[in-house]
Amino acid sequence: MSELVVKPLRPSTWADFAALVERHHVVWGVALAALRGALQEIARLGGGTVESYPEDVVGRSVSASFLHNGSLSMFEQQGFERLRPIGKSHWVVARRVSAGREPAATGGPALSSG
Repeated sequence: MSELVVKPLRPSTWADFAALVERHHVVWGVALAALRGALQEIARLGGGTVESYPEDVVGRSVSASFLHNGSLSMFEQQGFERLRPIGKSHWVVARRVSAGREPAATGGPALSSG
């Protein structure tokens, strides 16, 4: 098996990407892909409880630059349950991930392992 080498991105890469998304209002699905990949990896490593703090954006306009933890609806589509509100529009959400292969979730295209 070959060793995976991860090269750091230039500091401007993320700023450039965020500006592109914000400027053109393009939905890339990056947050959903990251969430689904994390759930698959947690399942592979033995499972556990996953908790997050997404923002409820229903009925209001929110800059993508403020959605660094994703939207509440995205987490709910992936099986997370609301536990309690924190602040005006953020929630504590959680879900249990079983050990083994995480099944393909709803709300987006299936992810492949390779």
